[in-house]
Parts: sequence; structure tokens; C-alpha cells
Amino acid sequence: MNLIGNWKGYYEFGEGYALPHFGERVVIEVSLSGSNHSFTGIMEEKESEFAVPLKSTIKGFSENGVLSIVKTYPKYPRIKEQGSSELVFENGILEIEHLGFVDEKFNSMYGGWSLREEFEVDGHIEEDILYGTWLLKKI
Repeated sequence: MNLIGNWKGYYEFGEGYALPHFGERVVIEVSLSGSNHSFTGIMEEKESEFAVPLKSTIKGFSENGVLSIVKTYPKYPRIKEQGSSELVFENGILEIEHLGFVDEKFNSMYGGWSLREEFEVDGHIEEDILYGTWLLKKI
């Protein structure tokens, strides 16, 4: 299956997120270039309450139907406070790791994503690992 081209789908907030984020989906469009084995691309999120209003870059590879992708935002979007959908943008970039599979029968790719988030509590650094799922269909 040719991975190069345009894709449409979603990502979903999962374990580690509280309401109102948990279970919410964000519609995305992805354009990939390069080769099936090693590719780069751009991802845009459809404007919504839970979308990040930044273009992100994608870099990944595929081997025997297994995908490894890193999505990078040019700024670090952070949820302003628990129970809010409002974002604040901090200095630095945010990289999100995606693992998944190519499904030729359904002309799609899908999988899970995770990110490590550090924050300060009472003068020491804590870490959360946040998870979600994603699905893209070739258009």
C-alpha cells in the first residue's frame, strides 16, 4: 500500500486525560511525502474545542506493516487547568510518539500515541504519561 499522499482521520484523547478531554476526538488531515519506508509530512487539525491550532510536522517509517511516527508541534501546548479545554503555549516543542499498523484491506493506518508531560509540584518535578488512539484513511 502506498503511504504517500493525503489522509483524513482523527486522534482521540485517552488514558491520563480527565474530562472534558477524555474520549474526545479531533479531526485531522495529513499529507505525507517521501517513500513508504521513510516519510515526512504535515498535519492540520480541524478547528474544534479540543484541537491544537498549530500545524505539526510528522516524521516516520514503516516496516512490514508496522509504523513508527513522531508528530512535532512548534510550540508546547498545555491544558491551562484541569477540567478546562483552554490551551496555553509554552516555549519549546512537543513531540508525540505514535505506533501503529497499516491495514491494506481498509486502506487505512491506525494505532496509539503517547507523550510524557513534566510539571512542577511543591518544588519538585512530576511526570505523567498520557495516551490516546488515532486512525487515518487514504483520500
